[in-house]
Amino acid sequence: MSKTALITGATSGIGAAYAKRLAGQGYDLIITGRRKEIIQKLADDLTKQYNIKVKVIIAELSNDSDIQKVVDATKAAENLEILVNNAGYAVPLVPFVQNDPLENERNLKVLVGVPMRLISAAIPEMTKRGHGTIINISSAAAFLPVRKRAVYAASKAFVKSFSESLSLEVKNKGIQVLAVCPGMTDTDFFRGLSKEEKAIHMKNFKVMSPESVVDCSLKDLQRKRVVCIPGMYDRVLIATTRTFPWFSKLLFK
Repeated sequence: MSKTALITGATSGIGAAYAKRLAGQGYDLIITGRRKEIIQKLADDLTKQYNIKVKVIIAELSNDSDIQKVVDATKAAENLEILVNNAGYAVPLVPFVQNDPLENERNLKVLVGVPMRLISAAIPEMTKRGHGTIINISSAAAFLPVRKRAVYAASKAFVKSFSESLSLEVKNKGIQVLAVCPGMTDTDFFRGLSKEEKAIHMKNFKVMSPESVVDCSLKDLQRKRVVCIPGMYDRVLIATTRTFPWFSKLLFK
């Protein structure tokens, strides 16, 4: 029986890189995104190139009915081997109190609520089969306080901590959990930053390709790690900040 991987936010960036890599390994795919033409082209290309099945779900994952569509697909998937929780976005770059509280809640729903819903849907069948993999895309921001990104940084810290705790619960059932914590990555998120924010990040971080992030995460899966920080530069930066907390203030002046 063929294996299936479900990837949220697969239209571009890290999600698309996972889709291409797993398709190349023979996985059938279920991929979600909002931009129909782009994600359908990706699906068509992968189907033709690798002779696999690709199901596309057009979903806005802050919308309850769309979330339920993906939950239902997760439960119905045949031999779901890998779940990649990648979908996400950041609220506008403004101080917390200046942002719309409802937008903050919407952001948390996508970054925190949706992964929990899909994991809850996936684990029962993975447990029955005695194997499965859950990859949650966190961020280097999980380790760093980020000015004007309070909700985003806190949500990514939740994803990292949740992944570590969940791993303790399910590893004896044959299920591996990995939190991937990339730094600045060349995705639509990065390209959509303001000039001010992009300049700050370009000064302090090295930009990685989505493919490099995926490579590192899959290697860390083989090593049975629970947290993956792609890139030596980011690992050193995070270690420095955790040792000297004041250092983070210099990064986001």
